[in-house]
Amino acid sequence: MNAMAAVVPAAPLRQRAHWSDRLARLGLLGVVLLLGVGLVAPLVLILSKALEAPEGGAASGFGAFAAYLASPALLTSLWHSFWVSALVTAIVVPLAFTFAYALTRSCMPFKPLLRTVMLLPLLAPSLLSAISLIYWFGNQGVAKDFWLSLGFSGIYGAPGIVLAECFAVFPHVLMILVTALALADARLYEAADALGTSTMRKFFTVTLPGAKYGLISAALVCFTLVITDFGIPKVVGGNFNVLATDVFKLVIGQQDFQRGAVVALLLLLPAVFTFGIDYLVQRKQTATLTARAVALVPRPSRGFDTAMTLYCLLIVGLVLAMFFMAVFASFAKLWPYNLTPSFDHYVSGLVDAELSDAMLNSLKLAACTALFGTVIVFIGA
Repeated sequence: MNAMAAVVPAAPLRQRAHWSDRLARLGLLGVVLLLGVGLVAPLVLILSKALEAPEGGAASGFGAFAAYLASPALLTSLWHSFWVSALVTAIVVPLAFTFAYALTRSCMPFKPLLRTVMLLPLLAPSLLSAISLIYWFGNQGVAKDFWLSLGFSGIYGAPGIVLAECFAVFPHVLMILVTALALADARLYEAADALGTSTMRKFFTVTLPGAKYGLISAALVCFTLVITDFGIPKVVGGNFNVLATDVFKLVIGQQDFQRGAVVALLLLLPAVFTFGIDYLVQRKQTATLTARAVALVPRPSRGFDTAMTLYCLLIVGLVLAMFFMAVFASFAKLWPYNLTPSFDHYVSGLVDAELSDAMLNSLKLAACTALFGTVIVFIGA
């Protein structure tokens, strides 16, 4: 009996959950419920509306989607959204990568200042760049002749959307790529130097493979931001229709909620695809960071540092030109005939048109979102 008792293992002790663990589970459950009410429920309603038959009965399939894809005008909007987003991604990602490379791999001066200036568009609405482009290259723009000399018929349409979106999404892509390049392991570069590897070969065999996950994430984020943006196409798009403006026209203009729901779901697909790819990328990137990495410290190089400084100053100058034109035009008395600085537009906008109430409401909503959003995200994390 004693031997048998010694062989039989003792039952494991069940530890009681601490009150803090129970509170954390309760908070996480609350976050899940909020997401269900605020995110899942509206998506279910949109999906049910998209699958609803025009007469109001339940549809047997995806007839509304087939009807949308059969419409030449709406199919054109789908194609416009896709190729504009792809073109902006192809332009912004290399430009932002070069800027991020200058910030992380060069010894150029004024790095913090240049980085801060490039993040300024994050504090402004995306349509600010579109408004600035109208003052620069529009029908009454100060550089209209220069824009026409490039072969464009005007700023409205695809050229204006592409150019404005490049300014709007650049800081988002830059932040991702700066983080990706900052995680480089100096030991890989030391090994490459020991083997006598050239600078160009190190870039293609060490730098790019190390930043590939960041490049993928940046490209996906850029594509999603452009294809779902509404402000810029509405301001400078002209007759160039995209999916985001089609939603507004169908729901607000034509009161066609079913086709509006179909377009909304089509706009959601890139975001879902991006989230899935980014999740896989983050998992693989985390796996590569398990080793003990050594921070890479850039070495001074006069020629390289000078080239990177000139490039960054050019990009920063273009961004500041956008902000300067928006601010200057707001003070101009009568554009473009009387450019005398005046507060007339601020008085008429904030006082006469009672936009101060709208501004106050926006500040209240922003403050509440920042407060409660931070608390909810902190509880979920």
